[in-house]
Amino acid sequence: MTDPTSAFDALAGRIADIERRFAGLGDDLAELSGTATDGSGLVSATVDATGALTNLTLAPAALRAGTEGVAELVLDAYRRARAAASDQVDEHTEGLDGALGASLGDLFGTPGDFSALGRLEETVARLGRLDARLPGPPA
Repeated sequence: MTDPTSAFDALAGRIADIERRFAGLGDDLAELSGTATDGSGLVSATVDATGALTNLTLAPAALRAGTEGVAELVLDAYRRARAAASDQVDEHTEGLDGALGASLGDLFGTPGDFSALGRLEETVARLGRLDARLPGPPA
């Protein structure tokens, strides 16, 4: 079994590496967007990294589809734009989950051994700071 103190030190080291690796990630993600057109090519939508709609363009011919038809075209373009933005976010955050990976056994060692829990607060604080840098879930 791994020494709990060593496991927490290793986790803290991994978190510090992640913080360095993803420094500025929030700024990068803030600049990301996804733009897509519906299947007919009549409606174009743009969303930011969180999935919020930032631009919508309708060709005059889209209005001939009626209100329900226009709604379907807009939703199709919006969904495609969100997928495009999500793909870009995935590319920019690739490896983040794996970098955080650690088993509970690696973290806590032998049951009943609480010697490493003093480092838990520091580790949780670092995770909180890392989480604060990431964008929220898509709208």
